Order: sequence, then C-alpha cells, then structure tokens
Amino acid sequence: MIKTSEIDRLSQKEICRMYEEYVNPGMLKFFDLLGFKEIRPVRSEGMYIYTKDGKKILDFTGGRGVLSLGHNHPRLNAVRKRMEQDEILVVWKDFVSPYVAVLAKNLAAICPGDLNYSFFCNSGAEANEGAMKIAEKYQGREKNVFVSASNSFHGKTHATLSISGCEGSRKFFKLLDNCFFVPYGDYGALAQFVSNRKDICAVILESVHAGNATVPPEGYLKKVRKLTEEAGILLILDEVFTGFGKTGKLFAFEYEDIVPDILTMSKTFGGGKATIAAYIVKERIFKKAYGSMDDSLIHTTTYNGFANECLTAIEAINILFEENLVENSRVMGEYLLSQLKNLKNKYPEIIKDVRGIGLLCGMEFYPYFPKVAGFLKQNKIFLGDMFEKYVCGAIINQLLSEHGILTFSSPHYANFLHLSPSLIVKKEEVDRVISALDSILLKGLFKLGLGVGKNYFK
Repeated sequence: MIKTSEIDRLSQKEICRMYEEYVNPGMLKFFDLLGFKEIRPVRSEGMYIYTKDGKKILDFTGGRGVLSLGHNHPRLNAVRKRMEQDEILVVWKDFVSPYVAVLAKNLAAICPGDLNYSFFCNSGAEANEGAMKIAEKYQGREKNVFVSASNSFHGKTHATLSISGCEGSRKFFKLLDNCFFVPYGDYGALAQFVSNRKDICAVILESVHAGNATVPPEGYLKKVRKLTEEAGILLILDEVFTGFGKTGKLFAFEYEDIVPDILTMSKTFGGGKATIAAYIVKERIFKKAYGSMDDSLIHTTTYNGFANECLTAIEAINILFEENLVENSRVMGEYLLSQLKNLKNKYPEIIKDVRGIGLLCGMEFYPYFPKVAGFLKQNKIFLGDMFEKYVCGAIINQLLSEHGILTFSSPHYANFLHLSPSLIVKKEEVDRVISALDSILLKGLFKLGLGVGKNYFK
C-alpha cells in the first residue's frame, strides 16, 4: 500500500505504469496521443494550471463545464476550510439539514416560475435519471414513453443512455424500451411524433446541445413548451453543462422565456469543489409524486445532501451573482465568438463552422481539407475517420505543446474543438487563444501534422 505522504514523490513514469495496470490502458494511450501523458500538474489557480517542471498552462476548458468559477476560488477554499475547522456534521441522515434547506431555498429563489422542490445527488446522469423517475411517478405507468433528441447526451447510466443519442456509448448495452428520438431543433418532427399519442410521459432536451455547441432555432423551446403543455406531457430540460451562466444567461432556456416542468443541473453547481447535482421540479408535480409520507423515501441516495457539498454549492451560487459572472460570460462569449468567426473567414478550407452562445463556443473542422479530399478521392485512398480525429487532435496537441493552452473535444464529435473557458476569463486570455489558433492554422494540414510536437514541454 502507498501512503498519502508518498504520492508526491512518485515519478510520472510510475504513475503511468499504475494507470496501465490498474486504471485504463486505453485512456492512457489517448492521453499520450494528445500530448498530455507526461504533464504533471501540481497546483491550479483561477484560469491556470502549474506543472511540476514550472510550466504555466492557460486552462480554456473550464473543467469541461465544472470550473465556471475557475480553479480554487479563494471563497470556496475558505468555506471548506471553515467546515473542517469547525468539525461540522457532514452526514445528515437522521436530522433536518439546514444546509439542504438553504440550498433548496436559494435554488427556488433563482429559478423562474414555481420550480420549488429540489433533490440533491452526485452527477448529471443521476439528476436526469431522478427526473425521469419523478416524471413517471407523476404521470403513472400507462404513460411510459420518453422522447429526446437524436444527437443528445444525458449520461451513461442505463436509463440515461437510453435517452441519449451517442451511438458510440449506446451500442454495447441493452437499453430501456419506449425511448424515442427526434432531430434536435426540428419542431415539426416532434409535433408529428407527439400527435395522437397518449402514452408519452416526458420530452427531455438539452436547452443547448453542449456536445458540439448547437443552439436550437429561435422559438424552438417556446413551441416545444406549448406543445407539451397542451398534450399533457412533461418537459424536462437538461442544463447539466449549460446551467449557471455558461451561455450568458443563468439558464439557457431563459432566452426563450419559458419554464420547464423539471430542470436538471450539475457540473459547475459545486464550483469545481463539490460533486453535487440536482433536479428541481414544479410544486404540483413533486407533491403528487413524492408529497405524501408513504412516497417520501421512494427516491433517495446515500450521498444526498452532504453538508460539505451543499455549503460549497451555496457559496458558489453566491459568488456567481456577486462577481457578476453571468454578465461576463455574455460579454466575453460574444467577443470570443466574433474572433472565431474572423478565423473562419481567414481559413475557410479548414474551419467548417463556428458556433456557440455565451462561453459555450467552438469550431468544427472539415474532416480533411477540400483539396486533400479531392486528392484522396482521385487516388482512391480511403482513410475512414482517421482525418476527422486527426485534425482536431493535432490542433489540441499544438495548442498545448507550443502555446501552453489546454482545450478539448467531445468524444462524440471528434472534429469539434471546444473553447469553453471559466466565466472569469478576461479579454487578454481570449486574445491569447485566438492568436495561438491563428498561428497554428496558418501552417495548413501537412505542416500541422509535421509540427505536432512538445516544444512547450520539451
């Protein structure tokens, strides 16, 4: 057994060997391909990660939706330190928790309409699964159909995979029956599916499809809300990634001025310090489903409402408002998107599309450039999806290795580069990323491939 005091003395080679033997060798290869394998972070603060060999990395991932407040926000550190010093009770199973009560009250205060009753859990998948269960309990078992979008992602449990369109993860598992898909943003397709059906429990959608920053057409969510209300179908909106300011509004659905029946959230809910998630539901739905004493314990979890998680989330929400970070997300997001569009105009043969809202932005690359595609076709060369993964991966590698900038792509959209920083990002940091992208894209495809190296970390 290795003691905690010994971990910092382990070499990177020893850690990688343990990953190979005890964690996930395939994941280790993935880290290696992107140039991440040899990097040893030792400290983080704000927008930056510091490595063991003294390098400073600009983190433009926002922790993939977790770090809207940046790394190690001092107020979050302080509240967690105070909890430890005061030795507060963490596990509240036999008493009424003031921390659960205050967090739920605060959520109700910032959510629109009568979204009043919250349940706290650990992950976005668990929040979505809980939302499905309370919807089914409210509607009754005769309404057992769930409808979601064909390119959606709601989690990797069996139930949430059943309503997710990510075929790469779904195809190996037996999924729930009665889960159907319609194209995201296509109101006509949803309306046609819903017509004359009496067995639909709920429609679940991402307010913005986070996997590749797809914003639905204007008015789409408003029309979906009207349709579901008229048909007696519950509307569940998944804001696991987009919630708490990521899109320039507190929640992305607020752009459409609607209120869902159930709202799910996680990721930055805990400020990057707490693994906490929630669903919040309209009062009438909660009281019918779980309002009686007999029904009150139907849906529970071991780690529901731990004091340290709830206190951290309470502080994180207060920071979000007091530091005006939702507005910063809107302003910096507009600036970032405008600069990305300038790059698209400059490199039309490399960048296929630029899209996003707030600080959920990114650029989609051609799987291979048009001239290269013509050459391959002319010479009857077929390389499958190699180029699709190659182009974006090479850019991620060079941003890190040559410029000390950390970015990412979704495993389901290998040619889409996410540029989704923490909400504390400043203009000069956006400019640094745009300048780095410009210098990389200037090389073109072949030089891009030849230039994949580790200059920044050599």
